[in-house]
Amino acid sequence: MSSDALKVAAEGNNIDGLYQEIQQDPRILESIDSIPFVETPLHVAATLGHFEFATEIMTLKPSFAQKLNPEGFTPIHLALQCNHDEMVLRLVEMNKDLVRVKGREGFTPLHLASQENKTELLHKFLKACPDSIEDVTARSETALHIAVKHGHYEILQVLFRWLKRNSRKDSLKFIRTMLNWKDQKGNTVVHVAALNDHIEAVSLLLTMVDLDAKNSEGKTASDIASSDHMKSILIKDLGFFESLALLRNKFRNFFLRFRRYMTEEERNAYLVVAALIATATYQAALSPPGGLYPSDVGTNNNTSHVVASTHSINDKSSIPKDGNSIMSATEFSLFSVANTCSFMSSTFAIILLLPMTNVMWILLYSPPFFLQLSFFIAMMVISPTPLNVYVVTIFLAVYMLLFYSFLPFTYYKLLE
Repeated sequence: MSSDALKVAAEGNNIDGLYQEIQQDPRILESIDSIPFVETPLHVAATLGHFEFATEIMTLKPSFAQKLNPEGFTPIHLALQCNHDEMVLRLVEMNKDLVRVKGREGFTPLHLASQENKTELLHKFLKACPDSIEDVTARSETALHIAVKHGHYEILQVLFRWLKRNSRKDSLKFIRTMLNWKDQKGNTVVHVAALNDHIEAVSLLLTMVDLDAKNSEGKTASDIASSDHMKSILIKDLGFFESLALLRNKFRNFFLRFRRYMTEEERNAYLVVAALIATATYQAALSPPGGLYPSDVGTNNNTSHVVASTHSINDKSSIPKDGNSIMSATEFSLFSVANTCSFMSSTFAIILLLPMTNVMWILLYSPPFFLQLSFFIAMMVISPTPLNVYVVTIFLAVYMLLFYSFLPFTYYKLLE
């Protein structure tokens, strides 16, 4: 009848031996629990991966799960360090609060998962206990700091995406608080990334962190960057395409947050407004202000007078054809740009506001795209001069290229 006998039972995964010791001394588990720092039978079972014994003794004495051994570790810490992931998940299933239990140097299981690059466990921990991401170590480091310090980019991605998907009302404030959290030395996550030259990490965090934040030595992330390329990224001395990608990411993040907290009633209202604007602007393209030249433009004296007053006689390219807009080239350019902006924005809004839950959403790409194409053709047909055609063509090409390169990436992010 001793704790040594319990240790032997735990080492042998012997549940019968456990109950034999309890029968001999009903208070044996309580006597072990009364010691502040002790290696319990649960510690032994967790270290060896004895799933059944650990489950049994945790059921009998749940407090053992939060007990620190003389080295400063709880059973779940030991199971995680020994790569007994099934054991870890079973313990969390029995008590979700174990995700937040602190061990040596203030490390929680979430911190250890970040340090050991255990992506699957990290997912499970965050799902079981979302608030665990707020926990910090004795050095005031978050799981984000730890992931970046050890170069675990995939872990950082998981944490970053989870932060963006959180359902708090003050989500944006919470995200910025976590990403700009300072450790004991005043370093934010981006400081750590810059110091260790983790380009991918900085690129991921760039749009959401305070780049002017200073550590306890009064230095920003760019001040302590370990390479010139890292410094150029942090001071945003980027090339055209890098700047464009950064702008796209900012817009995408804004849109995803906006969409996530939109109610169904708000979505329906936006869709109705967007549909009305698209209808009105498309009709304006078919029937522009002032109307179109009729088919008898060459024989009608009144129409010929209009032609002579609005177009140069010497400029044969500006002589109107059947169906051209009566507006002058300048007026038509102003009208077409404004009308095109309204139409394209409204149709893009319709696409973005549609539920992105299954493959049917992808099929709905086609109708708006062909509607935009027909709008573009209509504007070319009624354009009074070739120059207007070129302007509209270039404008639409750039506009649609930017949007349709952004859209699939956004859809992928929504499904993550």
